[in-house]
Order: sequence, then C-alpha cells, then structure tokens
Amino acid sequence: MKIGTIGFPEDQLKKLEKILTLSKSKTLSLTAFDADNLADLVLVFGDALSDHAELAELPESYREERLVLVNKKKPESDQQAHIKLPFISSRVLRTLEAFEPLPQAETVVVEKAVVTEVVETAETIVEPVAVCEEDVSAAVAQAAAPVAEAPTVTVVEAEPEQLLEAVTTEAEAEKDNPFSKYDAQIEAVRRQQAELAEQHSDDSYSVLVVDDSHPMQQMLAKELQHMDQPVEIDFADDGETALEKAGKHHYDFIFLDIMMPGIDGFETCTRLRQMPGWKKTPIIMLSSKTSPLDEVKGIMAGSSTYLTKPIDHVEFQKVIKRVSRWVSEFKK
Repeated sequence: MKIGTIGFPEDQLKKLEKILTLSKSKTLSLTAFDADNLADLVLVFGDALSDHAELAELPESYREERLVLVNKKKPESDQQAHIKLPFISSRVLRTLEAFEPLPQAETVVVEKAVVTEVVETAETIVEPVAVCEEDVSAAVAQAAAPVAEAPTVTVVEAEPEQLLEAVTTEAEAEKDNPFSKYDAQIEAVRRQQAELAEQHSDDSYSVLVVDDSHPMQQMLAKELQHMDQPVEIDFADDGETALEKAGKHHYDFIFLDIMMPGIDGFETCTRLRQMPGWKKTPIIMLSSKTSPLDEVKGIMAGSSTYLTKPIDHVEFQKVIKRVSRWVSEFKK
C-alpha cells in the first residue's frame, strides 16, 4: 500500500520509514506526494490540514477518507484520522493497517468495456435469419431424439474410498501432533511478543545538546552513549541556532548551557517554552556556577532540572535515567 507524505521533517520521515518495515499484515511503503497520481493515503504533518494549500485541490471524498493528520495534539473532529507524536510503532501500524488500498478504477473500466462488447455481440447474434423448410424438419427430428445422459459421478462426487482416505489422513496428522489445534493460538502469542520486543527496541531518543564548548558537547555525547536505548544527538553552539533547530525538528529532551554568546540559556529556555510543542519537553540546564540563584532563575525560565559542570558521571546517569523514564511514560 502506497503512503504519501506532506510537510514531514527529515528525521521524522526516517523514523516513519523504519516503522513501516515492521508491518506483518500489509506491505507499506512511502511515496512522494503527487496530486495527479494519488497514493492509497497521505500523512500530513502539522497542526491542521488547512495549513497545506495543495490539499484543497484534492477530491472531497479523498480528503475526508484518505488523509491522516500527524502531530502532538488531538484533532478537533473525532472523524479525522490521526497519529500522535512522538511515533510509537504499534500505534502507527495499527492506524495505517486499518486502511484498505484505493479501488482500482482501471479494472472497472476494462470490465465495462468487455460487457459492452459481449452485449453488442449478443445483439448481432439474434438478428433474424431466413430458414428453409428442410432445416426446420431436421431440427424437429433432432429435438425428438432421446438425449444421452452425461457421466457425473467422477466429476461431482468423490468415491467413498477417497473420502475415507482423506478423513484417515487428517486423523493420523492430529494423532502425530495432538496439540495442532493450539498452533494458531501459539502463533498469535509469539507474534504479540515479537511486536512488543520490536516496540521496545524502537524506543530511541532524539537529543539536542546546546553548548558553545565543543569538548563539553563531546563529553555529553559520550555520557549519553551509556543509555540502554539508542540515542540520536544533534548539536547547537548558541541559543539562536537551538531555537532554529527546535522549530524544524522534534527532540525528546534538551541539554542547555547557561553561559553562551548571544542570548543566554535562560532566555533560550524561556523562548523554547513559548514555542508550540515544547511546553513539556525536558530541558536540563548546565552551568559551572553553583549559585542557588541560578537554579531558581532556571526553574523560572522553564528548565526541568539542573546539572553543574564539570559533569559527574554518577550524577549525570541518575538524572538521565529519571528524565528518560519520564519521556517513555509521555510517549505511551
């Protein structure tokens, strides 16, 4: 089944493509959006369908039945198909597998053409034909002749010996494997376990590290590699770059240095909290200062917790486990 996309950031598109390969009931693949050659359905990334002008030109039935909105907010209409961010494999597949492929209009046209041809042929056949008297007499004589019965035993019914053999074979198979009737239930349990394992393995995290010190960036990246789940790390050297990246990509949590060129960490944190979709994202502020006033200012700016430099391995792991546990719960 072909799935088109509109407005997706590159990182979310990669995650979606990976999830589609996990489907066991249908073959799902991404394709570029083409209004002249529509996919079976289209996933639209954003707050509302009205944000994308190209959708207005689509047929009304397609817009009502084949568009799926992808964002963090619940749509206003319960009739609107929706996938909530961040992506969870089972949730995405459950939504997409509920759709059926578009009906093939070309097949209908061909069938109609064939029917038309048959009707025209039939009409040609029933045209009146001149018949001589001898032909009529021959036809009457043939109709009066006894009709031979066609053999039906070998075609319609099987011999009793064949039926007995089939039943005996089935009974022997069940005797060899007395648990065969439970195979379907066992297979269903195995599939459920496999899906849970795939969902757990797909719980990766996307992290933004904002710090003007490259050695500090690398130190934080090294600490993040100790996490149980895979981590995708992005870097920003200042607050302006961080805000720009946050506007284009989704991150599960952010490390934010306080002292940076341009706008400092407090101002950056305040602006992040004002952006749509960033009100609940964990923000861990970093500072070489140990003043309680800085912690208070960080909390007022919207930070979730606070770490001091240089980074202590034990303390860092405690904080990151607590934050990742919160993010995992939020994803459910």
